[in-house]
Amino acid sequence: MQDRTKKIVALIAALVVVAAAGLAGVVAYLVGQSEEKLPTITAYSKQETVSATPGFCDQTLQCEGLEIVELHVPEGYPLQLSLPKEVADSDWRLNVQIGNPKTGEIFEGYRDYTPGEAWAVTVPGNPGEQLISAIIQLPAQGGLAPVWALQTIPMPGGGQVAPAS
Repeated sequence: MQDRTKKIVALIAALVVVAAAGLAGVVAYLVGQSEEKLPTITAYSKQETVSATPGFCDQTLQCEGLEIVELHVPEGYPLQLSLPKEVADSDWRLNVQIGNPKTGEIFEGYRDYTPGEAWAVTVPGNPGEQLISAIIQLPAQGGLAPVWALQTIPMPGGGQVAPAS
């Protein structure tokens, strides 16, 4: 190979290395500037699906960024929840409120799950019972707990169900 050809090949190789380094720098900058995406929980009932993102609540139920997602679950119908890895691989709690439309009584209950125990859960529907809300909580870190909230019936006056403790 002639000296001139060697110089041209070396120059092209140097340009490729500089361009690759520049591209890697741009990608690293953009990734560093992107917001961390919070995990979503998917809820399904009677051919309707919604996604819920978490808010963060303290022990007194003062919450930041909590959006209560609405999904109509008719009386007697089940609610299915699909959990992302970040939730399923943690300790977590499912809180539910179930009402009796005939008597007006409201029952609250919860179940604790251990890491890897469930990636999906079904809150069963029974005749004469109306699911009112479902709330998923992870353990608190730094005083705040991630919370996902679903309201399953419209509340009178447009109100919302508060997260259970």
